[in-house]
Amino acid sequence: MAAQGQINPARHLARRLARTAKARVTIATPLSSHRRLFPGSLTAAGEPDAMAEEAPLNPDGSGVVAYAPYFDGFGEGTHPNTIDPEFLMEMIKSHGSRTLAAMARNFAAGGSPVTYILYTILLTWATDIARDLGVPAIHYWIQPASVFAIYYHYFHDHPGFAFTATEEEDSSFSLELPGLPYLRVKDLPSIITTPNAYLSAHMDIFDELSKSDKPIVLVNTFYELEAPVIDKIPGLELITIGPIVDKSSMPKAVRSRDLFNEDMGDYMEWLDTQDERSVVYVAFGSLTRFSRQQVEELDLGLKKSGLPYLWVLRKDSRPEGGGVDRILKEGKGKVVQWCSQVRVLDHKAVGCFVTHGGWNSTFEALASGVPMLMLPQRLDQATNARLAEAAWGIGLRLEAGEDGLVEAAELRRGLNVVMGEGERAKEIRRKAEEWKEKAREALAEDGSSSRNLKAFVNSL
Repeated sequence: MAAQGQINPARHLARRLARTAKARVTIATPLSSHRRLFPGSLTAAGEPDAMAEEAPLNPDGSGVVAYAPYFDGFGEGTHPNTIDPEFLMEMIKSHGSRTLAAMARNFAAGGSPVTYILYTILLTWATDIARDLGVPAIHYWIQPASVFAIYYHYFHDHPGFAFTATEEEDSSFSLELPGLPYLRVKDLPSIITTPNAYLSAHMDIFDELSKSDKPIVLVNTFYELEAPVIDKIPGLELITIGPIVDKSSMPKAVRSRDLFNEDMGDYMEWLDTQDERSVVYVAFGSLTRFSRQQVEELDLGLKKSGLPYLWVLRKDSRPEGGGVDRILKEGKGKVVQWCSQVRVLDHKAVGCFVTHGGWNSTFEALASGVPMLMLPQRLDQATNARLAEAAWGIGLRLEAGEDGLVEAAELRRGLNVVMGEGERAKEIRRKAEEWKEKAREALAEDGSSSRNLKAFVNSL
């Protein structure tokens, strides 16, 4: 039940590690996700899958990325938003730890013992398996360092979080945390303002890190982007290795394997026919589901803008009723079920990205120099929107009304700001280009992220 937003950063890092270390790197995903990535696979949970390998990344045949399934307790078609968080976490830990340990034993029996474990958010129990194997385990943080810092200060009882219910409702109230822009309560990760079992799972990360004398965290960011906040986190070594959206690490000979089938239409050819920076790209990740009314408001706002648009609307996220499909066929836009987002954002015709603000999407837009309009829904997305607007100057957050809807008029307002010719639009585009160049520099041979990754590999 891993989301695409978890698989993508794991895959990109796996490729970079495999290439740099000339090693074999295996990505362990839940069985239901593995079957969607490799529809023909019959491999059982905990077993290596000889058919789930990418071609070697290096000319000498080294640098292989493979995939293997573990069981998380859930089958095909289960959506995490429909499950009680506490029950979900219990199931993942119970079934996942057992089948991931079995996978490690099977690797060893086949002559390929596990030598290192990298784990991401919600999977801290993997450190117990690493201890049993006698191998190191490192956390791979797949959200911005700023969000990591917010959790760090929250779990260390920073006084900034001692706000009252009245202050929480006050739109002028803001928190001040080290290295971060002023944050309104609505800018905080949603599980801080509305705690659930996911917050406890995040606390587990910091509890685990506290057991080490020299805790290390790999972070999908680059130092220049978040230096003020990285420098203010004591006692931890945050190794910045992003943007993990490293296009050079994506083998051209291997088709993209996603949880959703890429639309086989002509959307890239359609983009080729559009003017430079004229297209609004609209996509809300792999988990977001909007109400019919919200879809209609977005549709109306896009059409009223008069701008061409490419809208990714997954089949599983479309509200019921044939009327929606009919409405979407009208206007100057093109609607697809799934696409190659990195390719789209890199296209010269794209001038704005309307997004939920997940970190992968935000970072992909930043690395491509595309300004954003953000409709945050949950977890880190509100914080990402605040950072994009207040810290980096590359986008705007669209505001929902009292009914929780972002209305068509609000979308049009945002598009007028970002896609227009006013001074603010020019400044946003200038900052977007500036951060794009800094991201490129971080990934260059002597860039900060490339140096950090090489040093990490050499330390293994």
